[in-house]
Amino acid sequence: MNGKYIHLTLAWLTILAGCLVNNANAGVIYSNDFESGVADGFTNFTDVAQAPNGESYIGHLIFGNTSILTLNNLAHASLINIDFDVYGLRSLDGTDNNDSFEFFLDGELLFKDYYGHLDGELVGPSTGRLISHDDSTFGYGHFYGGASTYHYSISFLNTNETISLGFKANTDQGWADEAFGIDNVSVSSIPEPTTLAIMAFGIFGLASNRIKKTPTKQQ
Repeated sequence: MNGKYIHLTLAWLTILAGCLVNNANAGVIYSNDFESGVADGFTNFTDVAQAPNGESYIGHLIFGNTSILTLNNLAHASLINIDFDVYGLRSLDGTDNNDSFEFFLDGELLFKDYYGHLDGELVGPSTGRLISHDDSTFGYGHFYGGASTYHYSISFLNTNETISLGFKANTDQGWADEAFGIDNVSVSSIPEPTTLAIMAFGIFGLASNRIKKTPTKQQ
């Protein structure tokens, strides 16, 4: 087997090893659908509401209520992925002001989405993606805006051992008229690609050096 073929084989093996390392270290570090009735890991506002249809979620968030999720012992230089659903309930009417949802990372505002209603449907969010709208969702029945589910997916490179995620709901009226809910929170961590690349090159270098030192048979 010539040296060029061996080096090519080692290169592919290194790439494969990197993928395996990535998959081995990637994983969900927090997940909660709140069906247990407990908002584990959350502080500040931790109430879990149960809708008439049995669905459970953090709520009802009104008047600036903020739920804070703190995660500890995180790997340095890792990519953090956060997924969650926001429920817009009843007559939220802040298409461009007042009623809004805000998301914070370590106390810093990352985005603000306004929620309003038009012709009986909730409209407005530009960061979240509409998943469903149904007046009968959760069994609350028709009430102006009804109930809409918006999904959020956020990714960022993290270098801290601890992070805090803030979920804030701003309304100018109470639950009798409008509110927000938070559900299906999932956080995963993936090692930063550059770190894996350095490891891969290190493995490749050791393997190449070993091959160079291996004597070849004389013809």
